[in-house]
Amino acid sequence: MQYVINALNWISQLGPMVMMPIIIFILGLIFRVKFATLIKSSLTIGVGFAGVTIVINWFVAQVGPSVHSMVSHWGIQTSIMDVGWPARAAATWAFPLAAVVVFIVLGINALMLITKMTNTVMVDFWSYNHYIFTGALVWYLTKSAGISLLAAALDAAISFKLADWTAPLAQKYFGLEGISFPTANSVGWAPIAWLLNKLWSVIPGIKNIDARPEKIQKKFGFVGEPLFMGFVIGVLIGILAEDKVGNILIVGMSTAATMVLTPKMMQILMEGLIPFANSIKELLNKKFPGNKFTIGVDAALTVADSSVIACGIIMVPITLILAAILPGNKLLPISDIAYQAMWLSAWPVAFGKGNIFRGLLSTFVITCCVLLIATNLAPIHTQLALAGGFKLAQGMHYISTEDAGTHIIGFLIYKVIALIKAIF
Repeated sequence: MQYVINALNWISQLGPMVMMPIIIFILGLIFRVKFATLIKSSLTIGVGFAGVTIVINWFVAQVGPSVHSMVSHWGIQTSIMDVGWPARAAATWAFPLAAVVVFIVLGINALMLITKMTNTVMVDFWSYNHYIFTGALVWYLTKSAGISLLAAALDAAISFKLADWTAPLAQKYFGLEGISFPTANSVGWAPIAWLLNKLWSVIPGIKNIDARPEKIQKKFGFVGEPLFMGFVIGVLIGILAEDKVGNILIVGMSTAATMVLTPKMMQILMEGLIPFANSIKELLNKKFPGNKFTIGVDAALTVADSSVIACGIIMVPITLILAAILPGNKLLPISDIAYQAMWLSAWPVAFGKGNIFRGLLSTFVITCCVLLIATNLAPIHTQLALAGGFKLAQGMHYISTEDAGTHIIGFLIYKVIALIKAIF
């Protein structure tokens, strides 16, 4: 089992730029994709992932100092430290049952495909850590390997079904033909985003506000273009952080560049992914006629949309204010705040058909839930991190991550099992 964990860790540490081409290449050989198509698709996908990762990470690095300045100037203090999603993921892979969960999820996916219970072929092995995280939460609660593995399997099965449900939207809004997103901590929020969008549709006043970029552009001309919107939003972030003029302009240009460059990087990725996905679907449809298989990949691709980026960036200062005033919250979400804000904006914006205003309303509600979940999970998250080798700083009692709060499916499973345990 340890060999499996070591192999998965080695591959995942290479990053999606290398990991995804390797996975795509191996799958392509298994499914007998034409060699020339396979080589070109694998390399192009790697270049696309590299482009998206470089742009987003560069943007987060540019905005990060401004976020720290806001926290400092506004005097925001909380008792739980956000150690960032890499720490959560690393601790998850160190969970003793991690390898078993991987095989169980592979088996669940195969069984659901054969019995036509899902169309999602999950190839994003890195995101298996989400199902492992749920298993780890339940193990620390029950100390039962069986219940822990059952919880992980249930998380995966629910994620596959939600990926099926959201696949048409992913294809229509994000333009990702043949792709689905079974990433648990993203697709788990899709039903809530759908419900909230339905709610906004019946509230007088709100239902008539159309803040889609094309509508803004039609009404205000070039002001509605992602290039200009990004610059204005970035400048506002810099002003809120009380940055110097030079830094304000840097954040403004960084935001504008991100909103323009990220969708272009996505286009490169899709140039590689679509021929591969079509080849796999063609073969599977011959073997299993009547099915509409989709390739399940990392939901990070949902971030590469100008409306999602705009909504996410606006949510950065709003999230900090929420952290300070939301009753029950004790987490200061600073490590991944820019990325998580965009991550959480994806489904709200998609269900709102690109309407940034509706996306903001829904993401606001979802962010409140995320902060409270992350706070609630802090004690058990701390146990998991300590077991994985994390060292608490002096005076620190608990750690958590905003990322942990995004695991809504795992949290609900954990709470249901906790309730059953309390009753019996």
